[in-house]
Amino acid sequence: MRKDLVCGMDVSETETSQRIEQHGETYYFCSEQCKENFANNPEKYLHPRKKGVFTRFLERLAKENHQAFGNKKPSCH
Repeated sequence: MRKDLVCGMDVSETETSQRIEQHGETYYFCSEQCKENFANNPEKYLHPRKKGVFTRFLERLAKENHQAFGNKKPSCH
């Protein structure tokens, strides 16, 4: 299993046809969309920037929201 660099999903090398070879390395993707996103800007996914305080806060908030409400979308009504 490999990790899709775009969405983070686990991908089986034998089951996906979505792959790119770059600099002698093969990268595997779950979908054509993730493959295209990577192809358009590989540096963004190969060398991601460190997360700042605000981004970590939002990720923690999203995780807590998921634990509390599951996959339901937030609603104001």
